[in-house]
Amino acid sequence: MELQILSTQIIKPSSPTPPELRRFNLSLLDRLATAGYVPLILFFANHGGAPPFEERSRRLKKSLAETLTRFYPLAGRARENSYIQCNDDGAEYVEARANSVLADFLKEPTPELLACFLPIKTEAPEAADGGRMFLVQVTLFECGGMAIGVSFSHKLVDAYSISVILKTWYLAALGSDTAEAEFLQASLVPPPEGIPISVPPTDLGAKDKLASRRLVFNGSKIAALKAAAASKLIPNPTRVEAITALIWKCAMKAATKTTSSNPPTLSVMSQTVNLRKRLTPPPPEYSIGNLLGNFVSERIPPAEKTLPELVELLRDGITEFNKNGINTYEGKDAFLKIIEKLQELGALFMRDDVAFYISSSWTRFGLYEMDFGWGKPVWVSIGSIMFLNFVVLTDARDGEGIEAWVTLKEDEMGSFELDEELLDFASVNPSVVMLT
Repeated sequence: MELQILSTQIIKPSSPTPPELRRFNLSLLDRLATAGYVPLILFFANHGGAPPFEERSRRLKKSLAETLTRFYPLAGRARENSYIQCNDDGAEYVEARANSVLADFLKEPTPELLACFLPIKTEAPEAADGGRMFLVQVTLFECGGMAIGVSFSHKLVDAYSISVILKTWYLAALGSDTAEAEFLQASLVPPPEGIPISVPPTDLGAKDKLASRRLVFNGSKIAALKAAAASKLIPNPTRVEAITALIWKCAMKAATKTTSSNPPTLSVMSQTVNLRKRLTPPPPEYSIGNLLGNFVSERIPPAEKTLPELVELLRDGITEFNKNGINTYEGKDAFLKIIEKLQELGALFMRDDVAFYISSSWTRFGLYEMDFGWGKPVWVSIGSIMFLNFVVLTDARDGEGIEAWVTLKEDEMGSFELDEELLDFASVNPSVVMLT
């Protein structure tokens, strides 16, 4: 597949940002977020009746300008990992054309091809200082189908924030009132005064050659997996718990098999947690910003573990977080508690004898509801995020299935993707079926 860039424009907010809002201070969690961009790609089929590409693009640009007014820091620039200069510099908007038919592309959507639909590399470090906060690439297929790839600076946006921003954008494109989306996350977890905070690196695992794979779990397979992962303590595990436990188990087996010298003796699964419904008082529903916590399931030997045992460990982790872990993010000493927690996690991540995995669930965010006026997306994908031992779960289009992007060391991936237990429940990068 070849892709031709047609034009690059800067879209500015439809109304200028008032002088008193020109500096937006980043919260502690924003400052501690890794540099780089959070990606998402929405693919839209042309089933007939869609406006011409020029009209669709015009509507996207107009509504994008309105959305930037609501979320004005997205049109600014990050400075010194401390604040956003809200100077209405704008979002980059790229128009491109692919010499491919959407249905053909979706037969085998590899990470390398998916990266072509994003306006900037996910690991680009300028996201933390001086780079644009928001970039868009709109790509036209030969069949009239379209891809909208978005890249948000992680300094201001987490996965939930993406859903809020895109909902505001598509409602604006439809001419609907988006006044409810004016709220912006203030410094709910304020940083300490006068203490600079360096940007965490984006090259986690860069010394290793990494590989990403897309796994698809359909609804019937998830039901069977949940049954296999159930126990007396947890008779009905969630979809996320069952899938995370299976991936963790198979990844541990792969790490043990392929590491000839000094194999890991411990394994850790760190899961991200949306803090929005856990903080007291909770922030506005339409807040954006990094409001993520994390909890670590018990350190365990990477020997054979049953799925029910792993689910129990995951459930214990979230139960403990809801009981005590949330306190880390509240109170005057939140900074010290969070830093202490991150230092503990960082020390575990760097240990050669620990297989450290990170999992994030983007499910139930309504990403398949994003209708800009020519139908809902036929597929939504993050592409791949090349962080070592990283797992991201997203909804399948039918709302019942789940897609998982898994990134491991390349030699471990070779064993992982052939694991018979994994393949009992998951398909590796199957074709995306475009339903009408």
